[in-house]
Amino acid sequence: MTRPSFSDELDHPSDAAHWFARLQSGQANEQDHQAFHAWLDADPVNKRRYREVEYLWRATQAVPDERLRSLLPHSPGLVPSPKRRYLTLGLGALGVLALSAGAIHQSGWFRPVEETMQWLTAKGERQQITLPDGSVMDLNTDTIAQARVSASKREIELLQGEAFFTVQHDQTLPFIVRTDLGTVTVTGTRFNVRRLADSLQVSVQSGSVKVQSGPWWRRQERLLGTQQQVLLRQGAEPGPVLTTDVESLTAWQRGKIIFKNTPLEVLVQEMARYLPQPLTLDAPALRQHRVSGIFDIDHPETVLKALPAIAPVHIHRDASGVQHIVAR
Repeated sequence: MTRPSFSDELDHPSDAAHWFARLQSGQANEQDHQAFHAWLDADPVNKRRYREVEYLWRATQAVPDERLRSLLPHSPGLVPSPKRRYLTLGLGALGVLALSAGAIHQSGWFRPVEETMQWLTAKGERQQITLPDGSVMDLNTDTIAQARVSASKREIELLQGEAFFTVQHDQTLPFIVRTDLGTVTVTGTRFNVRRLADSLQVSVQSGSVKVQSGPWWRRQERLLGTQQQVLLRQGAEPGPVLTTDVESLTAWQRGKIIFKNTPLEVLVQEMARYLPQPLTLDAPALRQHRVSGIFDIDHPETVLKALPAIAPVHIHRDASGVQHIVAR
């Protein structure tokens, strides 16, 4: 059987499918990569179409050989074997990609590819994840998050805990973080989202974000810029946009927690997020006692050892393991 030749098109690619085939061929050089990035930057539509081709190819990889052969026009050698299902110039796989795409779509077997991923960190644990679009998500202690990504979607759902996002810029495809208290929408920036029991705190390190909350018929919005923060609470209007020290707030990424003239009540709440055993403040008169310090969250017990030296308290553990902070 004579196979079609795509060498001219692949030597001088002009659309998303040809660029994808050229870059996957193993023959692309530095000039090709420079030309490719110039093509991407020339039109936002190019980025979207290239992303669609990437996801489509991944979809064809997921289709069993027998199913793919039944969808394609009859040709015993058209579908590569499982060990060689990748793009090569000699096999005319660009044609396979196009035929596979059309057949799968027409059959209704394929729907837009959407990956769902979920992560969970234990108390005291941190984790860094690189998402399929190149964005990076850092998860703090006791956090649950899941992602839904496709060629036309970049969405994270933060169910509990705290996450810092470094988002790859894409003007045509917003990056959305959803929680039950509100959503955060960006195209490219660095920001922190913290979902605790009764609040949602959004803080921007660089760039800008849009925070929305409330039902659709009375949606409320706050626009945040660099070093700004907003707090949302259940059933209440979003708080005012405030200036904050995001570097200190996100010191957890570096394994530190920073207290600056912080009420003892807040310190205890914070440290309880990292300690494996419960921690309580049984000294009502000291709730607003102010403390300062920089501590290692990878060893949160050091905070408890240091606390009697910076506050008029002592700590004892009961038989069940709960640690009680009481006044001296």
